[in-house]
Amino acid sequence: MSKFNDLKVALAKQILESENESELLSVDLVMNHGVDFSLDAKQKTAIDEAHARFKRGEGRNYSSAEMVRRVRKIVRG
Repeated sequence: MSKFNDLKVALAKQILESENESELLSVDLVMNHGVDFSLDAKQKTAIDEAHARFKRGEGRNYSSAEMVRRVRKIVRG
């Protein structure tokens, strides 16, 4: 079996074994709403800067529910 097919089987097993609704909703969001996780250099820099602020204690924490709402808002435009 190819590495690609191995990955598909492993992911399918994880999905079938999951009892975590938020995980499954995240998979659904990615699979059915065309979320693109490719970042350009400017976006990567922004994330690195935000992470550095977070590590210094200057960042804001979001609950899982808040993050889902924020991501859905961004995806919807």
